[in-house]
Amino acid sequence: MNMTVSQQLKQTIATLKSVQASLELFSYETKDTHVQGLFKQASQDSHQVVTSLETRLLQVQKEEPQFVSTPFSQG
Repeated sequence: MNMTVSQQLKQTIATLKSVQASLELFSYETKDTHVQGLFKQASQDSHQVVTSLETRLLQVQKEEPQFVSTPFSQG
């Protein structure tokens, strides 16, 4: 089964949010302040990517409303 662009974006966003949370957690768990900064920066960078992809998702859904999931759709 082929995924629509909208579905692919949603999956990518969810994965990136998970990565972002992990990076943030790692920043709190490490004692090395330099490494903390690297994890925090990576988390912020991933947040910016998520924001961009969420904007793109809204554009795709507006352009292709037939692919927007509704509570009553199946699949």
